[in-house]
Amino acid sequence: MSYQRLLTVLFCSMALVAHSQTENFSSLNMFNYMYYNPGYAGDGNEIEARMFHRSQWLGFEGAPQTQTFSVDAPFKLFGIKNGVGLTLLNDKIGNFRNQGLSFSYAYRRVMLQGEVGLGLGLNVINQSFSGEWIFPDGGSSDPWVPQNAEDKPMFFDMNLGFYYSSDNVYLSCSMRNLLQSEIKYDASAGGSAKSYNARQLFVGAGYEYQLPNPLFTLKPNLFIATDFSSTTFALSGIVRYNEKFYGGVSYKPIDAVTFLAGMSLPSGIEVALSYDITTSSIIKYSTGSLEIMLGYSFNLSREKDSNKYRSVRFL
Repeated sequence: MSYQRLLTVLFCSMALVAHSQTENFSSLNMFNYMYYNPGYAGDGNEIEARMFHRSQWLGFEGAPQTQTFSVDAPFKLFGIKNGVGLTLLNDKIGNFRNQGLSFSYAYRRVMLQGEVGLGLGLNVINQSFSGEWIFPDGGSSDPWVPQNAEDKPMFFDMNLGFYYSSDNVYLSCSMRNLLQSEIKYDASAGGSAKSYNARQLFVGAGYEYQLPNPLFTLKPNLFIATDFSSTTFALSGIVRYNEKFYGGVSYKPIDAVTFLAGMSLPSGIEVALSYDITTSSIIKYSTGSLEIMLGYSFNLSREKDSNKYRSVRFL
């Protein structure tokens, strides 16, 4: 079975009712919390912008391609610290494309030698669909599968999140797609096919250990995603040298082993790269997954903050 035919089988089964996880599962998730959690907005003391590109299942025709961009910043209003964030999403998998814009606000408060962010996010999403299908073994079209290209009007959804960070620990818990908005496509048989962005829970945690050599630190991370019908998690460990260079490995059970590396420059620029080696049966058809991140952090304010701390957002 060719790559394209195999994907067609997968997408045909997804098109009727999409129950599977629909959110991007980033291999560089420890850098990408602005996407997953509105409570992250304004963490630390700097403005932060980050871009990600992920090519999943290299070798497949129509395999997922995801780009995200996020920027967040802290600010004070009436002496109270807050955070705001903006996230852009472009996600294409087979015949489907999702494009989204998320606005996030977080109320921030110093607590337990760190800082807590309670966040609310509003999503504006557009989903488009291409009706061009290639059916396996030369089969004819399925009357219950949409055959015409459609561009659905924008719809809205919401996110909620809690994020805590201190000098050496962080804890994240968020829910995306609370409204679980449904999209209907017209099928040639007179019925309709449904798609929706499933409601999903994300939990993440990390701790930074100072190794005996003061130039090295070790940071294990745990990231869990569930739509309450299936659950995915990744366990990773990253070693950082001299606050500039880092490398590590991550494991996603029944999916992939990931190797990642990156560096932080004094100018505030940060670059990271990950490569997934597939461990599932897909390895017969795919050469793995690749993800790249480019970030930039800077501080516009010269005001000294008596509650300033070094956030573990900067690994």
